[in-house]
Amino acid sequence: MIDIEKTIKTIETEGYALIPQVYEQERINKLLALCKEFYENSKDQVSKEVPYLNTNQPTIYNLQNKDIFFLESLFFPKEIETILIHLLNDKWYKQIPSDNPNYILRSYGARSSNKGLPLHIDSFIPYTGNHVIGMQMAIVLEDQRIDNGCTLVIPGSHQFGEYASQEALKKAIAIESKAGDVVLWDSRIWHGTTDNNSGKTRWAIVATYTRWWIKQHFNIPLNLPQGIYEKLPDKEKAILGFCSIPYKNEFEGIDLKTGYEKLKKDVKKYLV
Repeated sequence: MIDIEKTIKTIETEGYALIPQVYEQERINKLLALCKEFYENSKDQVSKEVPYLNTNQPTIYNLQNKDIFFLESLFFPKEIETILIHLLNDKWYKQIPSDNPNYILRSYGARSSNKGLPLHIDSFIPYTGNHVIGMQMAIVLEDQRIDNGCTLVIPGSHQFGEYASQEALKKAIAIESKAGDVVLWDSRIWHGTTDNNSGKTRWAIVATYTRWWIKQHFNIPLNLPQGIYEKLPDKEKAILGFCSIPYKNEFEGIDLKTGYEKLKKDVKKYLV
């Protein structure tokens, strides 16, 4: 059972939280097998124009398009949804009930680890304050240790209001975790990874959630397979961005904040 209040408080003060054993081993085994399968099948087809931090790191993009099991696994811990609603929901978004998510999924992928990642932030800009604009959720698929590329964080750095400094590495805390654990962090926190010297993989699934008005990494609504879309409840379709799709012009629509009624219109034009 996830302690929601404690987790929120830890994220607000430290910038991250480790939640042990959210997922049972059977689910983790299936997720890991699927990740390895999709990586082997797609690694030679992915664009070579990748961000610096992803260079030479085994990575899978757009898990939401691959198998509905990835989405079922992402959405099932309801306590995490409650945490994200508290941190990311826009209180002025009246078209969706306030106890439902109005934040969106910016990206959903998986990565292993080779070389260590330098300290960086995921929020694009550093800033201070209580209003979070992005959160990362990592589902640990293989144990993470200092010797195989575990995550490093600088506690409290989400409130530094500065870009990450590599000189802070000496103060970094290693987040050693077990398969089935979840790590949540504020996108502003300074974080990186250790080198993977184990000679083995270290897979984790990472979902990035943001406020509804932030641009998604990929055009999720335009590329979600219709067969997956039709199996999702309205709440999850909204998280994927279907309630905040930009209109092509002012004659089609104007208000970017829409409710579930938009999902009952002709959204099939966005599906593949």
